[in-house]
Amino acid sequence: MMSRRDVNAGNSFQLLVGADAFVREFTASLRDCRKNLYVQFSTFEGDDGGKRVAHLMMEAARAGVDVRLIVDCYSDVVVNDTYPLSLHHCGELRAERAATYALYDQMCNCGIEIQRTAPAGFLGMYMLYRNHKKMVIIDETTAFVGGLCVSDHNFSWHDFVVKIQGDLVKDILCDFSSTWVGKTQPLDKVASVGDFVLNQCAGRSTIFQHILNLIETAQESIVIESPYLLGDQLESKLRQAAEHGVQVTLIMPFHSNQLMYRVWVRHLRKFLDHPNVRIFGIQGENNMTHAKLIVVDGKWAGFGSYNMFELEGLTQKDLTVFSDNPDLLRQFHQLIEDDLRNSVLLEVPHRTWGRSSYRLIHSFFRWWTGRLVRNEQWLAVYG
Repeated sequence: MMSRRDVNAGNSFQLLVGADAFVREFTASLRDCRKNLYVQFSTFEGDDGGKRVAHLMMEAARAGVDVRLIVDCYSDVVVNDTYPLSLHHCGELRAERAATYALYDQMCNCGIEIQRTAPAGFLGMYMLYRNHKKMVIIDETTAFVGGLCVSDHNFSWHDFVVKIQGDLVKDILCDFSSTWVGKTQPLDKVASVGDFVLNQCAGRSTIFQHILNLIETAQESIVIESPYLLGDQLESKLRQAAEHGVQVTLIMPFHSNQLMYRVWVRHLRKFLDHPNVRIFGIQGENNMTHAKLIVVDGKWAGFGSYNMFELEGLTQKDLTVFSDNPDLLRQFHQLIEDDLRNSVLLEVPHRTWGRSSYRLIHSFFRWWTGRLVRNEQWLAVYG
């Protein structure tokens, strides 16, 4: 019988905490890049952070490497983490949007092929149906997967990327390559041991369902770090786990960048008021964590682009890696210890409000998504 060590022997993982660590390792890895460089981010803006990464990609293209970039259209609307409804920022947003388009033009002139995904639609009606993945693949042998986006405001937040080498890269490449030709291939096979990749899209919440299964089968402990952890099913599973004796630790932003999340999450904090649940708010780095991580019983870890936000599980395309690799789990254990040292225990709110608005929005998008996924023309663009 194959042992757990044998299953994981083909893959190695290196945890890179923070944008600077990612850029340094990306730079080092590109020195050996000879054939192709495939990059996908949901946000790639024309500020200093974007120029740092674009410069490395353009250097590779000038050296004859096949360089391709997939960028979601979300950043055509939301620039510098600011929505266009903010009228007093209109001039600033126009200038940064122009800088982003100029950077794309510069990259194209260097031979980089760029594809845009998921147009926002009329009046932004499809804004939630975005391709939210973040990945880099070098010569089909090395991948970077995590939650990081390429922009100054994202680079200023607490986040991480994992460098992956081994057979797992083939599945990540499959996701990128199938997206590039216009139809993302589903990755939905769950393994009982080893490392595997799941992706999801509107109407197929594969990652979310597996996270619910992991929570339901937990025996000892659950640790989740997420910028937007939220949802009735998710919260109910966590409450049930706590009532069954599982120690639940949640790490979230001390002060989220999203106003509505700050309102909605108060219900989670009150609903999960239980002796076996601890909820922490991370401080420093703008009091914002953008990391997406779940560790169950110290034996399984999941990381990638999915925020563990139930509403986004209905609409977004995401990719998450799951692994029982002992070395990766040790690295995540250290990350969690560090993040807890930089966090404070959040108090249980005396009152909550606004959760009914979340449930109304969730119900609407559950209904609307069910209609959209039956439309072949819509699926050809957003499926």
